[in-house]
Amino acid sequence: MHPARLVTAFSCLLVSLASPARSAGVESRDRLSAMVRQDRSPIDLDADFASLAPTAPGCAVGVALAGAAPLIRSHGLADLEHPAPITAESVFETGSLAKQFTATAMLMLAQDGRLTLDDDIRRYLPEMPDYGTPITIRHLLHHTSGLREQWSLLALAGRSPGTQVHGQGTILDLAARQKALNFVPGTEFLYTNTNYVLAAIIVERVSGKSLQRFTDERLFQPLGMTHSRWREDFRTVVPGRAMAYAAADNGFVANMPFTNVHGNGGLLTTIGDLLRWNAFLDDPSRLPGGQALAAALQSPGRLRDGTALEYALGLEVTRSHGLRLVSHSGSTGGYRAWLGRYPERHISVALLCNNGGIDPVGLGERVAARALRAVGHRGEDVADTPSPAIPATARVLRRDLASYQGLFRDLVTGELVETRLVDAELRLRQGESQALIPGDGDQFRRADGDRVRIARREGKPTALTIERGSVLRHFVAVAPARTDDDTLAAYVGTYYSAELDTRISVVRQGDTLVMRQPFGIEWPLTPSFADGFTARLRGTTGFVFTRGLDGKVDGVAAWANGVRNLRFARQPG
Repeated sequence: MHPARLVTAFSCLLVSLASPARSAGVESRDRLSAMVRQDRSPIDLDADFASLAPTAPGCAVGVALAGAAPLIRSHGLADLEHPAPITAESVFETGSLAKQFTATAMLMLAQDGRLTLDDDIRRYLPEMPDYGTPITIRHLLHHTSGLREQWSLLALAGRSPGTQVHGQGTILDLAARQKALNFVPGTEFLYTNTNYVLAAIIVERVSGKSLQRFTDERLFQPLGMTHSRWREDFRTVVPGRAMAYAAADNGFVANMPFTNVHGNGGLLTTIGDLLRWNAFLDDPSRLPGGQALAAALQSPGRLRDGTALEYALGLEVTRSHGLRLVSHSGSTGGYRAWLGRYPERHISVALLCNNGGIDPVGLGERVAARALRAVGHRGEDVADTPSPAIPATARVLRRDLASYQGLFRDLVTGELVETRLVDAELRLRQGESQALIPGDGDQFRRADGDRVRIARREGKPTALTIERGSVLRHFVAVAPARTDDDTLAAYVGTYYSAELDTRISVVRQGDTLVMRQPFGIEWPLTPSFADGFTARLRGTTGFVFTRGLDGKVDGVAAWANGVRNLRFARQPG
């Protein structure tokens, strides 16, 4: 759309906002009119996409305000091989944004009396092991089940997405093989895709229909989401689909999700359909039981100890610009997506991209900020509670700060942090590096307000605790890495995981170690601490070699994204 036409279109949109006949039920006519009068500037849906070349993959973006037709813009190409522009009708894949639709299908079955969210999943998935504490459907939907992440498990097995085609049965079999969980169900939140694939399988088993047929009959068709469907078979021809891409040295390469796994993701849809969905959440009367359905979807979960989560059922409920934000992002292959809704201002933003280099959350929220300004919203994000002032006497640098330097590891999550003295200042590296301001005794405080305690014995650090509000993280001191010949030679061997039915070999390659699997799969290992290494596998994966009572290496445990302490036993010979 030409910029001049955009201004005209939005002027008409503002007039429609002020019309009494089209005002939203929750907002009064006077309030909407007042909001419009405060700022009559248009929503510029081009400014944030200026860096996208018109000949590159890009995005479609849509904004909906109460009482007005959606404003939709597109940028870039849907197909680089047969240059075709992205349009309002282009079909994209949504990645994890799809989880809210799987959760909706589950809630519909609960409304039908076919199941309850507190049912043990083994009632419907008898293949799953008994872990001593039941995993409920609610645990799946809130990501509190403790189940390990499917994509990390497949990567550790040498079967990463893109190297093999996986289906629903692959994930169920993989999950059923796991002899342990990341944590006791209900005690932690850990986002894993396995939860929602199993949820999709339950929907199919209970309803007797495919997820596609069930959601099409009960959800998509009734809401007019006629372009939405699940990617049950990646080979299906989808008219109008935008191909997905990733940046490369010489331009872009195709990066399509060649998998039949769905429920966790795998929804194909358009900007218009996503805005129709958000319109339903604003006015749930369009479906039988819609009010209860929408309320349940947007109700955040809780852990066993009562701790509130930001995650509801396939949706995140947070705050942004001083308002309640209901949203979810998505990423699969080179597709990126974000769907956000500000219920108090009746504003929805949908973003669908086929360029893997785009940050959908940041871009979507910038568009949302423009929409909020256009209706006169001037609220800012709620400021964090200021940290208590640090007494002046505690600001005096210690002379013995060097004795607090060390490496520390969280034995539960596998996270490694480091304290180091830099220019007479003690700093803690946990992702980013922050200064530690000394307090009383062994107490410190970070700039972000977290309290840090470093325990010592005989002048050496033994443990580190990070306190954020009521949450405590415990780390134990670990020795630095050793890379002498004898140490590296002790790790060389073959290791087997029954949970993955996979063997890996650790071999010397010059002065380093490499993990190998059949058919040319190699992961160079980088030393990180004594017996600990990292590899570039789904981000960064940690491998910790274990030792028996005799001190000899008897296995290796993997700590990947969404996978904790997956053991490979050393094989004889």
